[in-house]
Amino acid sequence: MVIAIDRVKKYIMEEKLIVFLFVFLIIISFMYKISPVQYPELINWKTIFFLSGLLLITKSIELSNYFHHIAIFMVKKAHYERNLVYFLIIISTFLAMILTNDITLFIVIPLTIKLKKLVNFDFSRIIILEIIAVNIGSSLTPIGNPQNIFIWHNYGTGVFNFILKMMPFFLLEFFLLIVYATFLVKNKKMEIVISDEKYDNNAFFNSLIILLMYIISSNYEDFFYLFLGVIFVYYLITKKSVISKCDWNIILLFILFFINFNILSMIPEIKYFIEHFGLNNGKNLFLFSTGLSQIISNVPATIFLSNYTDNWYYLSYGVNLAGTGFIIGSLANIIGLRISKIENGMKTYHKYAIPYFLISLLLISLIIK
Repeated sequence: MVIAIDRVKKYIMEEKLIVFLFVFLIIISFMYKISPVQYPELINWKTIFFLSGLLLITKSIELSNYFHHIAIFMVKKAHYERNLVYFLIIISTFLAMILTNDITLFIVIPLTIKLKKLVNFDFSRIIILEIIAVNIGSSLTPIGNPQNIFIWHNYGTGVFNFILKMMPFFLLEFFLLIVYATFLVKNKKMEIVISDEKYDNNAFFNSLIILLMYIISSNYEDFFYLFLGVIFVYYLITKKSVISKCDWNIILLFILFFINFNILSMIPEIKYFIEHFGLNNGKNLFLFSTGLSQIISNVPATIFLSNYTDNWYYLSYGVNLAGTGFIIGSLANIIGLRISKIENGMKTYHKYAIPYFLISLLLISLIIK
């Protein structure tokens, strides 16, 4: 009994956000008479299943230890701390354009953790800069993140038109991030400590192929679920540690996010307020979508606000900028902190992300007519 109580206490201390969301769910469900029977309807199960498979594949890549080999190559080429940071920001930004912000974080953060073993300097800042970078990079393309995919399909923008409209936003944000990183990171020579570690070549490249096939399969619903089952069985047979070492609390976290945010979006008072905010004005739409995303996250905000405006690109500006703000602004931020396990993660994230977000918000607000 005592052991069970201690475990519960430990879980509460380690998973404060999950506990908060669970308590919040109980409160709003009671206030707005939402039955637990309705919860499954409020969850985007495709995202939950996709994330589950992603956890398995990227954990296998991480356990192969091949990132140690890549990390050694990178530090030998970079020489200076600032060069390494620039390199990681560029990789994060451009991978996110193609692989989405979530998938990119599952690749670059384990790589960064390996770099930490070779070079002695503050990697918490680098990880926050990477999280910002994937949100910026993913903003440029219609396949870069969930909100862009929704906007692309919902408004029928066309790929080229989408990229063209988002290009000014992307260039400004990317330039600003490079300048911000220059001020945050000193340009001093790295002290490298190289240690020999074994890595599993086959496990790395097999999982890389599986990852590519998995991303492609996500476009074909029937095949996707079958392939997800095959992946689970594959790791169950070949390497059970992949399954046991995954952070499955991420899945619980996302389930709670979906339920809470969808309930919030149904509240009549919130709907009434939005209808009287003047979203026909581009600047109002940009500011409101940015602000709302800080409360209910950018994907639910995008879906919700699409009912009130045809001005898709200012909506896209707002919800994409929101991802660089408070941690709740983008679920990618939550993923980044979960897999990096930064000490005092929430505090550290906001320490570095909020100044960048506020400067960006001010600049874009001045530019938008």
